[in-house]
Amino acid sequence: MALGRILRQVRETRQFELADVASLANISAARLERFEAGDIEPSYNQIQKLAEVYGLPSYMLASRTLPNLPESLPDFRRQDPRPARLSPAGMRRIWSSEKIANFTHQLHSAVSRPTPAWKNDVPLGEPTVARATQLREFFDDWMGRRSRGLDFKGTPEQIFLGSFRLFLEAQGTIVNVNDAPFDDFLGFYINHSESTPVAFVNRKISSRKAQLFTLAHEFGHILANAEGVSNPFIVKNSIERTCNKFAAEFLSPMAAFRAFVEQQGRTARSDPFELIRFVSERLLLSQHATAIRLVEAEYLSPALLRDWEKARSQSRTSEKDDETEAAGDGFGAVHAKRIGELGYLPTFLAKVAIDENLIDSLDVQGGMKLAESLQQNAFSLAARRFLAAVS
Repeated sequence: MALGRILRQVRETRQFELADVASLANISAARLERFEAGDIEPSYNQIQKLAEVYGLPSYMLASRTLPNLPESLPDFRRQDPRPARLSPAGMRRIWSSEKIANFTHQLHSAVSRPTPAWKNDVPLGEPTVARATQLREFFDDWMGRRSRGLDFKGTPEQIFLGSFRLFLEAQGTIVNVNDAPFDDFLGFYINHSESTPVAFVNRKISSRKAQLFTLAHEFGHILANAEGVSNPFIVKNSIERTCNKFAAEFLSPMAAFRAFVEQQGRTARSDPFELIRFVSERLLLSQHATAIRLVEAEYLSPALLRDWEKARSQSRTSEKDDETEAAGDGFGAVHAKRIGELGYLPTFLAKVAIDENLIDSLDVQGGMKLAESLQQNAFSLAARRFLAAVS
């Protein structure tokens, strides 16, 4: 088959826009169009760049055979979840997480990972509201016993988010927090066979509390074993409604939420917009999640919620501006930030594999893109926190 025809069919199968592919491959859109038309042929380096954009080994394009491309993840932003149509940059983030998951699975099969003594006591099951309450009680006890060993600093939501991700990673699910196109997804969950499960949170979410809600939402996907991309603020199907109710109950159990609001008295509750701001400021929910929670608790009418959402959309104030950012949350250093992107579980297993002389630092750099210059500090931090989590 002609190379130009293959390039066009691969791009159309991926549902990528020509301009997006050209930009990522550092090729002009006009030249890529001529490649696809068969007017001229790309160089070997250009084939390599295009293969990278399409998530393929370069030989699959150079072989002049149309590759068999798997479908993308289901899109839970749709009423009827079907394969997502994502940008090349969004797909690249998914492929990057899949690569880390595959590398972690290989490490896990070669080394001994500490199994948490408490793992079998975790009240897992379908992501119901009742399950969320049970899990929050278990998690609070788990975190309380390990707060000193985990040693997270910062705001309550920063400490909760760091501890929560280690709670999940200690049980075997990698958590990646990294940048991705905001319009593609806020989070996703992957659980392929012969790989380690991954939950992803988009770091471009400006509010730390919204990041936390997204991770709790993905926890719901983990419990339901529902792979796919999500935006918890776009709810069009039963899975997303279930995961949102689960996340809200996990982060702010209704009984405790009602008790807190009641403590504020009638005067404080008379201004609904101020009430949303005040409650969100003191609990783990973002303002948007707080507003919805107030409707569910019957402190706010649906009409007032719509008014607030309209006013919010017209305001230039972002949710991040309403939150207190604390320095020294443990992610200021480059190696700590990289652990956040990769996950504690793969970083810890890589350290163990090196210690057991199964791999070397170059293998880690190639397998999970952790630079040699960062490895020593990353391994030390990951081991300290991961071992505290599994204890």
